[in-house]
Amino acid sequence: KARVLAVLDWELSTTGHPLADLAYATHFYFWPASIKDLGQGSILGFKDTIETPSFEELVSIYCRCRRITTTLSNFNFFLALSYFKMAAIAQGVYARYLIGNASAENSHEFAKIVKPLAERGLELSKRSSFSSTQHSTSGELFHQSRKGQEILLKVKQFMKQHIYPADKEIVKYYTECGNTEDKWKKPPLLERLKELAKAEGLWNLFLPDVSGLSQLDYALIAEETGRCLIAPEVFNCHAPDTGNMEVLHMYGTEEQKKEWLEPLLEGKISSCFCMTEPDVASSDATNMQCTIERDGNSYVINGKKWWSSGAGNPNCKVAIVMGKTKTSSASRYKQHSMIIVPMDTPGLKLIRSLSVFGYMDEIHGGHFEIHFNNVRVPVSNIILGEGRGFEIAQGRLGPGRVHHCMRSLGAAEAALEILCQRAARRETFGKKLYQHEVVAHWIAECRLSIEQARLLTLQTARRIDMVGNRRARKEVAMTKVVVPRAVLKVIDCAVQVCGGAGVSQDFPLAFMFAHIRTLRLADGPDEVHLSTIARWELLDQSKKLTAKI
Repeated sequence: KARVLAVLDWELSTTGHPLADLAYATHFYFWPASIKDLGQGSILGFKDTIETPSFEELVSIYCRCRRITTTLSNFNFFLALSYFKMAAIAQGVYARYLIGNASAENSHEFAKIVKPLAERGLELSKRSSFSSTQHSTSGELFHQSRKGQEILLKVKQFMKQHIYPADKEIVKYYTECGNTEDKWKKPPLLERLKELAKAEGLWNLFLPDVSGLSQLDYALIAEETGRCLIAPEVFNCHAPDTGNMEVLHMYGTEEQKKEWLEPLLEGKISSCFCMTEPDVASSDATNMQCTIERDGNSYVINGKKWWSSGAGNPNCKVAIVMGKTKTSSASRYKQHSMIIVPMDTPGLKLIRSLSVFGYMDEIHGGHFEIHFNNVRVPVSNIILGEGRGFEIAQGRLGPGRVHHCMRSLGAAEAALEILCQRAARRETFGKKLYQHEVVAHWIAECRLSIEQARLLTLQTARRIDMVGNRRARKEVAMTKVVVPRAVLKVIDCAVQVCGGAGVSQDFPLAFMFAHIRTLRLADGPDEVHLSTIARWELLDQSKKLTAKI
């Protein structure tokens, strides 16, 4: 059996194992806090430098290039070896100082770091298993699967390498298109990014049965994609396609899946969802006037819909429409159905596009009012059956609301970064903006809001994983109310610190605000969710009371 008897030259020592080089390249991430810089800049501070990858990201890149998993067996051994090696090098520098043979002026200072380096090596060698010390609070409380961690790191790296550099060019494309019909088309660069993401396996991550990820896994990925406007579409994880794909996956027939779900999953087509109506108060979804009536081997659809997102996209080939059907049930919630309507069906007409605080939302294919005049489709296009519309809607909207909220938190993180950068660069009355107590308090309050909202959303995602959409309705409603409010607060603070620039096209804050403000209405207004929360809370409290009696 091979054994190490002695090390003759620590500076040149290696085991020949490739992980020895990886450990040596990354050992600074585990640098002892007791060791200060030696005149060459802070080693501890380099980890916080902008664009410096995290330890996890470096390991992910390394493992991907070597085509191995991120499970690094005995990595502590190689880290310990690196620290013993560094201790020996430091001792050598100091020894040369003692005999007057050192080249560096500060070589005498190396005596201070020998023991801390050796102690860190000894500590690492005694650890039973390897784990990174770079964890967030939410990461400790809500454990991602190993696959979820790996994909999150790949998404972060893909965004840094491809999406962030392309963002300005894509925004410029839509700006230059102005009010022409080209504004609904996708820029070639965006299509290239989508093909690249698909090739990397970063595709359809939102759908558990396809991606193998839990709702909790995907929630953290959704937050990352929310930091950039174009990212969800690049990964084929954007609404309303995500919700429509979930509906077809969970409730569609094999024929419906083959005709519509498969091309949606492949990114060959897009879709829209038609539920909200212009002539009724849609906060009560049972108010619908649109009808879906059986006529022989067909269903005939008549009515108006609006806020049908994505309908302007030239690649939008199908709509899922919800309307009233005549059923024998007396329940208000069993009189509606969902049906598949191809966009080229006679009688379906796009009436107008709707702006959101003046924005046309071109990248998402806009939001349209659509009229259905005697639109006829085959009976086989009904989803799940007559009167099952609300049942489908609950299955569709639960995870989707969590995804929206986590993406919103990504936007909040981006807004807080803008706020802090501006506060550090600009001065008023002789001091930096962040040195004014009011701005410092805004920064603190923003961080509090983000962390609180994230914890609630991750708890909701975990609850869905554990008990399903229906039994997590209370948590979903709570999340849907809390997160947009918190994110709007952060964006508003960022706008205030940026001043006039904050509401201009020079920053993304105005668009962020407009987009997030709509979430207090989309998928149900706050007030409806508050009523839901109160109803479930009273039910929970009544159970406690009954148990005591």
